[in-house]
Formats: sequence, C-alpha cells, structure tokens
Amino acid sequence: MSEEFFFQLHTNVFYGLGASRRLGGFVRDRGFSRVLMLVDEGCAKHSAYFREIREIIELAAGSLHVEQLRGTEEPDYDYLDQVAGHARSLGDFELVLGIGGGSCMDMAKAVAMLLTNPGRGIDYRGFDKVRLHPVATVCVPTTAGTGSEVTINAVFTDKAERRKLGINGRFMNADWAVLDAEWTMSCPQDAALSSGMDAMTHALESFSCRQHNVLTRAYSKEAFRILYQNLPCLKDDPENRDRRQLLLLGSYLAAAGLFNSGSGVAGAFSYPLGAHFKVPHGIGGAIFLASVVEYNVERGYTDYAELLDLVECRPELDEREKSRRFALLLRELSDGLGVPRTLAKWGLARDKADQVAALMLPLQAAFDQNPVPFSAEEDAPRLLMKHLD
Repeated sequence: MSEEFFFQLHTNVFYGLGASRRLGGFVRDRGFSRVLMLVDEGCAKHSAYFREIREIIELAAGSLHVEQLRGTEEPDYDYLDQVAGHARSLGDFELVLGIGGGSCMDMAKAVAMLLTNPGRGIDYRGFDKVRLHPVATVCVPTTAGTGSEVTINAVFTDKAERRKLGINGRFMNADWAVLDAEWTMSCPQDAALSSGMDAMTHALESFSCRQHNVLTRAYSKEAFRILYQNLPCLKDDPENRDRRQLLLLGSYLAAAGLFNSGSGVAGAFSYPLGAHFKVPHGIGGAIFLASVVEYNVERGYTDYAELLDLVECRPELDEREKSRRFALLLRELSDGLGVPRTLAKWGLARDKADQVAALMLPLQAAFDQNPVPFSAEEDAPRLLMKHLD
C-alpha cells in the first residue's frame, strides 16, 4: 500500500429512486438551452421511463436533439467519429446527456470532448491528450456495473489493430451523474448480471492491486460489501427497487476505487477477449475473477480476510483460512448468478488456446498490478486453459 497517493473525483451525483425527474429543474436552473441526448436504442424504444424523462427535459430545454445509439456491440473509433461528426453538423450544444450502459456513457463523454476538440476520436487515444474542456456532460447509467459515470475513461475498439485502448485522463469525466434504479428495472437479466459482475471485478481488483491506498480500499471494501449482499437479488428478487438502487451505489464506489488505484488480471483478460471474440466485457472479467482470487490465495495472499469479515463472522479462522473461505464464497456467488465457467459460448475451445494466449502477452503491465506475481508467458496460458472446453 502506498503511503503517499493522489485521489480524484470530478463528478457530482444525484442519487435516489426517481432522481432523473430532477433533470428538468437541473437543465432549467443552469440555463442549458441546447441539449444533445445520446441514448441506447433499446432504452429509447422500450422504456416508458425514458419517454417520461425525455418529456421533462423537452419542457425545460429550448432545444433537445435525441440520438439513438446502436446497442448490438461495443463501440469502435469509427462509430465514435460518425456520431460526433453528426453532432458537430447540428451546431453548438451546451449539454450532452448520455442515458444507457457503459458504452453509451463512454460515447457521451467522448462526443462531448470532440464537440470542443478538433480531429478524430483516435487522435486522443491514450492518456491526457485532451486539451480543451468538453461540453458539459451528464451520465445516467441504465445498468449497475460499468461505473463509466464516475471514471475518467472512455473505451473504444481500434478496428484496424483489433484492440481496445480508450481516451483516458484529463477532462474525460462526466460533470454530473444520476444514479436512479428506475432505469435498471427494464434491463435484461443477462446484461444486468454482466454489469453487476463487472462491478464486482472492479471492487476486488482495486482492493487487491499493488497500487491501492487507504482511501481506495475504503471505497473498494464498501463496494464489495454492497455488491455481495445485493447481487443475488438479480436472480432472486429482480423487482426489488431498493436493492437495485444499492447495486448502483456499489458500482459507483467500485469504479471510483478502481480508477484511483488499478485493475488486475481478470479485467485485463476481458479486453482482448472482447476485441477479438466479442465476449461482453463484464462477463469476460467475471469468468476469470474467482479463478484469479483462488490463484492469489494459493500463493499466500491473505488480504481477502478483510473482505470476508464484512460478510461473514468467522473468528475461529486465521487470515489464510479466511482468505480460502472468501474464495469459496466468491465462487458460489459467481455460480449462483450463472456466470459461465468456460468461454465455449463464444466459440473458444482448447484448439484456440495458443491463439488466445498470444493475445495476453502484451498485458504484462496490467498483470503486474496483481498482488502476487503473474506471468503473461506462463501463468496466463495456464489460467486460460481452465476456462476452455
């Protein structure tokens, strides 16, 4: 744990069931007269709540333009340029409002940036390349998991290189976020589970990564506690709005901890799997998460004992035994939520092991954040083989 650290949060939050109904007053009070709304097409077509909130904002703003974003796949830089180019052609906007999952919110943040910064999206790929402050941005997550509403990242796929590397750092945060579980109630269960386990990956990897600090651990631990206690509701009690609201809070806390510390092996695995085989990001990380925890525990990592103490009282166990118990509980949670144990659904079997293992070789810097040594050349292929039929 670092004794010196820098911690940042730039996003103001409106929190609570129905909080989106305050957006009309928000737009009116701040004098935003030209608003661009980017919304997931599924939400726009099927959500009665979207129609209600759209009407509220239309009454408050002088002009509202609504752009539906495709929801069939994660966005690439070409699609970003297409959406941003169209937005530029419509004239000056004073506010960009993104309503959707992580990809939609990433798009909203990046389009807001390209409305004030010249060139293509890929020109800003990497870290701290943005020079001019974007148009004011509000992000409204309709899934509880990605945490894009609080991070300083917007992730896109470079189709030419077939890899994901986002626009990150300065100015890439939303100015405001609305955490309102009313949006999540119509989220398909598969998407809800994927995003929920994405949040759990954020919580556990930010907790254990080498760059954690006392403040990120406070966020990560509370995120884990909330997520562990409430993720089962996605299967057992999906209509429980109070618990769905807590999942949004857990996701937010996990993401705030993550981008102020670092990630780890499971999160790193998910990026090439998404870029090359279209494995959804949240599930991609979730498939490996329990195995990574087991790997760490087998090699003597015992900090997971702190997390077990948050959800189960076992004073008779020492730290090593608590960590083993934690690994078991995480595996049970993952299985109970229906997280696949293999990548078979995406056509990945043992005959592709060498091909997939090669994609992991450039990820050593990310693997170095794991609390115990993890090699891209030796450990990554072994872990991968556990999840190939």
